[in-house]
This record gives sequence, C-alpha cells and structure tokens, in this order.
Amino acid sequence: MSQKLGTLSGKYILVEALQRWIDRISLVSAYLAAGCLAMLTLLTLCQVALGLLSKVSSVFPSDIAVGWEYSAYLMGTAFMLGGALTMRAGMQIRVEILMKLIGGQFQRLMEIVASLIGAGFVSFLAVSLALFALDSYRSGQVSGGSFTPLWIPQATLAIGTTIFALQSIMRVIAAVLGLPLINESFKVASASE
Repeated sequence: MSQKLGTLSGKYILVEALQRWIDRISLVSAYLAAGCLAMLTLLTLCQVALGLLSKVSSVFPSDIAVGWEYSAYLMGTAFMLGGALTMRAGMQIRVEILMKLIGGQFQRLMEIVASLIGAGFVSFLAVSLALFALDSYRSGQVSGGSFTPLWIPQATLAIGTTIFALQSIMRVIAAVLGLPLINESFKVASASE
C-alpha cells in the first residue's frame, strides 16, 4: 500500500502541491470562520446584556439596532468560510449507508459523481455570489438598517464559497486520480459525534 502511495506521489506531484495549497487556504478560511463565530457570540452576549440592563434602567437600549443584521452576515460568512475545511476533513453530512451498500469498484465512481455534482453546484453558487457582490458594489446598494454597503458582506460570502468551490474541484480531481479524499490531520472529532 505504501509503495502504491509512493508511486502515486511521484506521478502527481503537481496535483499534490495544488492540494496542499488549497488545504492551506481552507485552513485560513476555517480560522476566519471561527473568528466570525466568536464575533457572533460576542454580539449575542451584548444583545442579551443590553436586554437585561434595559429592564433595570431606561438609560440602556433594549437591543443593538444592527444586531440581527450583523448576526446574519456573520453566520452566513462563517458557514461559507468553514465549508471547504469541513469537506476536506470528511466531516460533511453524507449518506454513508448508500456508499457502503455500493462498495467495491462502484464506490469510487459514486465519489466521482457526487463530487462532480457538488463541485458544479458550489462553483455556480460562487460565481453567482461574486456577480451579486459586484452588482451591489457598482450600484452602491446599502442595507436599510445600518447603511452598510451590501457588497461587503456579499463579498465575504463569495470569497468563502470560492474557497469551498476550489476544494470541491480538487476533490473531483483527487477522486478521478484515486488520491485520498480526506485529510485526516484536519479532523477534530469523529463523524458520529
């Protein structure tokens, strides 16, 4: 097995280098997703604290005016930025029963087909979100509540989805070439947890 892997490594040096590069980008993206979740948690705690303080004194507002809006931006951005590493770690939701039933030689074919469908969908979404952000930038659209230029949160979604699309395309390439689809070093828990 290790001899076969060594032969594959020699054959596909460029593919493996590209996979390492995309893995690094995915890791940075996941750290940014964690930062978004931390900010979302802080924003939520501030909302709760203000709600409690407003019951004690009328000096405090009952909420943060842009709290819901920015919570949505942070949640969407965290979701898209974390997608690439989640998939590379093999922690995405899958129908493993079907994969086990198929088994053998058709299992790799199913991986290729599923990866192609996923890569196509995520790539379409990445292009659509990028065009959406570009359109908002050109038209100068702002949100109604905070007057935030809408291209900013839309661009973060587009960037996260683009990284996810790169990882998805790389998965198709790895599936076709018979390379490992999961990077075990990225796992932090078992899929059943």
